[in-house]
Amino acid sequence: MADEMDLAVAVGMRELDRLIANAIQPVPVGVAGECRQCGRDWPRLVGGRCAPCRDGR
Repeated sequence: MADEMDLAVAVGMRELDRLIANAIQPVPVGVAGECRQCGRDWPRLVGGRCAPCRDGR
């Protein structure tokens, strides 16, 4: 029979697994080209925009 500590560890592990699963995000494919927002040439654009423009810098 499980004691309180075993149950607490089990609950914590389930919560950790849930949080990790929610945090995993796919990395979008990038292509080289000219940023449609700033006009500079970049080796990787996502959705036609460079990283600084996507981040709002």
